[in-house]
Amino acid sequence: MNEWITCRITSGMTKARLTDTPEMFPEIGTLSALKGDRVYLSLVGTPKDKSLRHLRLRVTAEAAGLPLQIFSVEQVSVRLPHYPADFDEDYLGHEPGLYPDLLRPTGNWTLCGGQTAQMLLELEVPKTAKPGTFPIVFHIFNEDEEIETVTAMLKIIDACLPPQTLLYTQWLYLDCIASVYGVKIFSPRHWQLTEAFVKSAVHSGINVLLTPVFTPPLDTAVGGERPTVQLVDITLENGNYTFGFDRLKRFCRMAKRCGIKELEIAHLFTQWGAKHAPKIVATVNGKEQKIFGWATDATSPEYVRFLRTLLPQLKEKLDEFGYRGHYFFHISDEPNSKHYDFFRAAKETVYDLICDHPVRDALSHIEYYEQGLVSSPIPSINHADEFVEKGVPDLWVYYCCSQGKDVSNRFVAMPGHRTRILGAQMYKAGVTGFLHWGYNFYYTQYSKGEIDPFLITDGDYFAPAGDTFSVYPGRDGTPLHSIREAHFYMGLADMRAMALAEKYVGRERVIREIERLCPVDFKHYPKDPAFPDDLRERINCLIAENLPKRKK
Repeated sequence: MNEWITCRITSGMTKARLTDTPEMFPEIGTLSALKGDRVYLSLVGTPKDKSLRHLRLRVTAEAAGLPLQIFSVEQVSVRLPHYPADFDEDYLGHEPGLYPDLLRPTGNWTLCGGQTAQMLLELEVPKTAKPGTFPIVFHIFNEDEEIETVTAMLKIIDACLPPQTLLYTQWLYLDCIASVYGVKIFSPRHWQLTEAFVKSAVHSGINVLLTPVFTPPLDTAVGGERPTVQLVDITLENGNYTFGFDRLKRFCRMAKRCGIKELEIAHLFTQWGAKHAPKIVATVNGKEQKIFGWATDATSPEYVRFLRTLLPQLKEKLDEFGYRGHYFFHISDEPNSKHYDFFRAAKETVYDLICDHPVRDALSHIEYYEQGLVSSPIPSINHADEFVEKGVPDLWVYYCCSQGKDVSNRFVAMPGHRTRILGAQMYKAGVTGFLHWGYNFYYTQYSKGEIDPFLITDGDYFAPAGDTFSVYPGRDGTPLHSIREAHFYMGLADMRAMALAEKYVGRERVIREIERLCPVDFKHYPKDPAFPDDLRERINCLIAENLPKRKK
C-alpha cells in the first residue's frame, strides 16, 4: 500500500469524469481474449491528499509479448450532451461540462487532488500469441522511484478472432483535413495527411471509404459550397466531355495500401431530396469553372447526359484500379416522405448504368424499400427494427445526431456500454453494414464555417458533442483517437467473436447469451454497465469450451 495515490485497474469501458472516484469502478482481475483480438484496460486514480502529482506509467506484458500503447484519457468541453428534447437517462450526465474523450498517446500521468484521472491501455494480441494466462503489470513511477504496481491477468484462448465481415464506413472529409491543417487540397502534404487519416480509420475498423469522384453534396447549405475535392478531372470542349482519372487512381492506390476493402461513390444528387446536381467543376475553353450545382435540376438533360457519359468510364477505371466488384453508389442522402417523386425521377436517370452494383441510401421511411425506390436501404437504428422484420437482405444501419433516445450512439456524454452494445444488436439482427456520417467533420452546420475540434465538440451547437467527428487532428498530422472509437471497435470485435461462437454452439445459443438480461433489439438493451464485458467473457468461454481437441 503506497502513501501517494489510490488507483485500480478497471474495464476498458470506463469513462471516468473528474468528479468520479476510483472506488466507483469495479476492479478487473482476469479477462480473456482470442488470438488476433484487441484488449483495452483502464487505470483510474487520484492522490490520497490534495497534492498535484506528475507521475510516469509503464506497462509490461512481457510473458505474452503483447504490443501495447498507453493513452491519457483527456477531458473535453461538452456544451450540448444531447438535444434538449430528445434524450433518456442512460447518459454519463445531462449537464454541460468536461467529459472524458480524447486519447493522447503518453506515458505521463498527472493526478490532481480531488479529481480522478484515467489512462487507457490498448493491447494487440497477435494471431501467433501463445495461449495461456499472463500478467499485465502497470508500473507507476514518481521520477525514478517506483511507487506502485497493479496487475491484471489476461487469458489468451487458443482460437483466432475471425476477420471482420461487417462493412463499416464513416465519412472522411478531404476538405476538412485541408481546412484544419491549412494546406492546399491535393498538395503533397494534403495527400500525406489524408493517408494518415485513412490509416487511422482502418485501425478503428473502418473498411469502406467515401470516394469524392466529385465534391460530396453533403451537409451543405442550399446555395452554399464546400471546398472542391473532386477526384475526376473534367474537360468540356465543343459540347463533349472528357475525363482524367489520375487523382482517382492515386486515391484508390492509397486506399488499397491502407487496407480499405470497399469504396462508396459520393452521392450523385444533393442531400435531403435529390433535387439538384452536386457542385461539379470542369475546364471549359481552357478555364476552370463550375458547370453544375444548386442551379441545376437533378433531371436536367445536360446533367443526365454528363452522368451517362461519365459513369461507364468511371466503373471501368474503378475496376482497373483494383476495386472490381467492391464499390457501390448512392443516389441521395436521407430523403423523407416528401421526396418520393424527386428521388424516383433522379434515380431513373442513371439506375440502368449502376444497378449491377449495390445502390445504398440512408433513410428512415420503409416505403422507399417497399416501393422499390431503394433496393439496399440504410435505415437509422431507431427505425431499423421495422426493416429487420421485413427481412430486408444485405441490411445496413446508421445513426447520426438524431439518435439520442433509446438507442445506441457514440455521443461523448454517453457511457461506453451504450456505444459498444451496437455490436451485439447488429449481430442479432444479421446486419451486414454500418454507416456513420462524421469521422472528421470540422465545420459548423451546413459547412458555413470552421471549428476548432479541441474546443468545440458539437459543430457549434449543430449536433450533440461527439456526433460530428470521432478523431481529433493531431498537431503533427497524426489523428488522435477518442475513447468512443475504442468502445465502438470493441463492439465490432464482439460481433466477430459471436460469429466464431456460432460455429461451435449455434446462433440460437449465442442470442440467448445476448438476451440473458432482457430482450435485445435496436431500441432495447441491458443498461448494466458491466453487461458488454460480461457478455464477451461468456462468448469467449463458449468458444474455449467447444474448441476441437488438438492431437498430441
